[in-house]
Amino acid sequence: MWALPLLLVTALTLTWLYRNTTYRSFDDPLVSAVTALIATAEVQDGSLSLTREPLDPRYQRALSGRYWVVGFLRDDGIITPISASRSLLGATLVLPPDAVDELQNQQGEEIRTRAEGPDADEFLRLVARQVVLPNMNTPVVIVAAADSRAASRSILSFALTALGLMLLISLGLIIAVVTQVRTGLKPLFELRDRVADVREGRTAQVDGAYPAEIQPLATELNSLIAHNKDVVERARTHVGNLAHALKTPLAVLQNEAEASEKTPSEIVSRQTETMKQQVDHHLRRARAAARGQAIGVSTDVTQTLEGLARTLSRIYKSKNIDFDIDFMHGLMFRGEKRDLEEMAGNLMDNACKWTKTSLEARSFVNPDDETSFILVVADDGPGMAADQYSEALKRGARLDEATPGSGFGLAIVQDLAQAYKGSLKLDKSEMGGLKVTLTLPRRI
Repeated sequence: MWALPLLLVTALTLTWLYRNTTYRSFDDPLVSAVTALIATAEVQDGSLSLTREPLDPRYQRALSGRYWVVGFLRDDGIITPISASRSLLGATLVLPPDAVDELQNQQGEEIRTRAEGPDADEFLRLVARQVVLPNMNTPVVIVAAADSRAASRSILSFALTALGLMLLISLGLIIAVVTQVRTGLKPLFELRDRVADVREGRTAQVDGAYPAEIQPLATELNSLIAHNKDVVERARTHVGNLAHALKTPLAVLQNEAEASEKTPSEIVSRQTETMKQQVDHHLRRARAAARGQAIGVSTDVTQTLEGLARTLSRIYKSKNIDFDIDFMHGLMFRGEKRDLEEMAGNLMDNACKWTKTSLEARSFVNPDDETSFILVVADDGPGMAADQYSEALKRGARLDEATPGSGFGLAIVQDLAQAYKGSLKLDKSEMGGLKVTLTLPRRI
């Protein structure tokens, strides 16, 4: 849009330059005629005569559009002729008032102006000079004029041509821009249609080959679609797991209610507590799955772990546990602080429950992947056999009923770690107890 007025200004500028050039060329013969008339003027005995008239034959033909006159200038602009071209047919020329003032103020200087001609609808361009000739006391004015209608028509024709060409160029630019935009954006239009196909269920993902500039967008859209599918699938899994987990307690309550008129309160309490734990567990998993995809959230690992270590040392003060901690400074967990506290808190709390005298905790950058970090928690407790590791990670699994707990600790840690695309690994520690290795994403 801004190019259109620029093209219009260009057309007007070209017309103005052409007009000036045309009138300059048009006036040159008139300037020569005035100079020649002054050069051939002679004054003898107080009367002025010309030794030679301009040779252009148009000055001889009646109303030819070429005129010259030598005479006295009156205040009203009428020239009283002393000598004039035959083309005037005895008429004279009349100068406009501003030209009269200019001649009188700039005596001897050449001026250019416009005036009406002797023929009907004739518009002249004039070159005039007022000079005082030798042996004359009164100044005389010498004027050469020519019909400018042909020049004006030429200028108008050029202006129309220039304007037409600029309009044609503008139209061409508009067509070129529209074509370029339509062609350039065609892949985006196709991508829009493919996204609409996915929304309507006609395809599972965005298909097609796209230019290098558009392909990353298509790839990201497919990743987003896959992510949404994962979210839906996780939600279905959580709902299914929760429903399955609640079936058993509900069945127990139903059977007890059918078997006797009064159901013991301890059975109701135990089963409702189990259901509550299952509901809380699945709610935590759902929230962790949502937070695991959060963007722009990070937590200081060292500060969080040191706070947990201080809290646990006070809680288990009676066991006189030797806390051997080595947390790498500057580590940032790419996730929520509450999730890191829950994962690390569960691991360190389990170690405090089972350890005899010592607990080790280490955090460091994963040597195999710098985008993650590792937290290792080990104790010198009884540990467990290798074939019990998978059982310990199941929800509600308790390998020792004598130790307080719900059996959800390690399962919660594993679920949270998986929500953040991390992992949890159980192994035997060098002190003889259990070693837990937790891998989580790191903000670089």
